[in-house]
Amino acid sequence: MLDLNMRPLLVSACLFFAALAPGQTAAPNAVKLTKYILGVADLDKSYAFYHALGLDLQNNAPALTAKPNALNDALRGLVDVPPSTKFRNMMLKIPGAEFPLEVTEFTSMDVRPAKPRIQDPGSSLLVLNVDDIDAALAAAKKAGGDVVSTGGAPVKRASGPGRVVTLKDPDGYYVELALTTAAASGSGKVIGAGFGSMVVQNAEKAAAFYRDHFGLAAKTNAPTSNFNANLGSPGAQVLTSEVSVPGTTLSWRFMEFQGLDRKPYTPRIPDPGAPAIGLQVRDIDAAIAAVKAAGGASVTQGGSVKLGNGKVGFVRDPSGILVELAQN
Repeated sequence: MLDLNMRPLLVSACLFFAALAPGQTAAPNAVKLTKYILGVADLDKSYAFYHALGLDLQNNAPALTAKPNALNDALRGLVDVPPSTKFRNMMLKIPGAEFPLEVTEFTSMDVRPAKPRIQDPGSSLLVLNVDDIDAALAAAKKAGGDVVSTGGAPVKRASGPGRVVTLKDPDGYYVELALTTAAASGSGKVIGAGFGSMVVQNAEKAAAFYRDHFGLAAKTNAPTSNFNANLGSPGAQVLTSEVSVPGTTLSWRFMEFQGLDRKPYTPRIPDPGAPAIGLQVRDIDAAIAAVKAAGGASVTQGGSVKLGNGKVGFVRDPSGILVELAQN
């Protein structure tokens, strides 16, 4: 989306490949992962929550002061919203992470908040590493976080030392706080981040889509109940698949809950509760064609819009995940 001064959209990325005919050799269509996007109802409340964990505005901005602005024709086409719509956003730096967090707010239009349960396709989980999990949890709760982990407290990690706890932010997004060492060593602030997870109907198919059409290395893990205490999902088996992001240390994970009732959510870009992933591509037309050929859809009017010296477009992949593409 845009920054606080309404500058053109700079979009997240991972290595993206155009759809190939049989026998062709895959050529990379993109560069790297650059951001994770959350649509919210109230930018100020979201800032208070994530700032309490140590995230702050990029470029050392002193305060969140921007007012909503009307979108021009190109930007309205980009996100497919009516002429009355106003918009503002913020880019938050995650200490120690390889990507920032963009938070967007759409007003003066009819929005439909989506608050899926953790097991529902369409929900997401952002993983934040902290230096003191008890202090971080106390700060998050004070800023509007709601714990979902069993017992309302941190639990032992499924593997390795440390503890984890999952909570919902003010818009219902799931956030995992993780202490990956045996003991606390700080003041409860974020010191890093994993790229996180998207909950889908079929995790193996979600990963296979990015493997087969975009060349990302993928693997699928056996179903496990080891995450249930952390995620507050008793009785579930969770199957996870993940794709690696070349050029980074990150993996993008897809989660499929088995043994629980599920209701799919496909919120629109402006709706609070709509997460999105961004990919910066070398050839956006080829990227959009690959998504559509695999059963996904274009969201942006006309496929993409020109912004500055590049083009940007939103798609919804075959699993229903919103992806923001940009060609610089």
